[in-house]
Amino acid sequence: MTFHEILLFIPVGLLMAIPFGPSNFLVFSNGLRYGPVPAGLAGVARIFAFGLLICITAFGLGAMLSSAAWLLIGIKWFGIAYLAWLGIRIWRTPTPDVEALRRVAGASRPQGTLRALLRMEFTTAIANPKAILYFTAAFPQFIGPAENFTERFLTMGAVFLVCEYIVLWGYGLVGAGLGRSGLLAGMRDWINKITGASFLGFAAWMASAK
Repeated sequence: MTFHEILLFIPVGLLMAIPFGPSNFLVFSNGLRYGPVPAGLAGVARIFAFGLLICITAFGLGAMLSSAAWLLIGIKWFGIAYLAWLGIRIWRTPTPDVEALRRVAGASRPQGTLRALLRMEFTTAIANPKAILYFTAAFPQFIGPAENFTERFLTMGAVFLVCEYIVLWGYGLVGAGLGRSGLLAGMRDWINKITGASFLGFAAWMASAK
């Protein structure tokens, strides 16, 4: 792709990354609960997962998954089960003290917490088969017939991943900013319940999607 074509695709990549789906809600929640740095670092796992899906799609396996209904359905219901489990787990987790989490975010944090956040980010991203269909349907619209289709697809994928990482940091910073502002102090008892219910809602939405 030419530099001009890449510049034209950047706004498209940002628009693809901005929607408030399960992954962006997760980084927003992590930013609120743990601060922007752990949330942003955990987002690396999402970028890795999306990178794998982009490579799978670029080399033609996306079409195979789209035609293999049983495999696609299996991935879909695994993602639904994971989001539902995550929602129940967050709902039942003791509500964090937002002010205390804000102070701890600036100090050294246990590695176990970051590993857990990395695992949540990766599984949430990789378990959503809509991502494969999304890349399969969206990227070729900006490439058209070309001999170097795979190379151009991977270039667009790299641009998208940069946009995705910028956007996820934005969501993490917004979540952390709300935590620092004190606006959510009166809602402290509801933070985990709202978050858990939202993930259960995302699971129900995925279950109803055709």
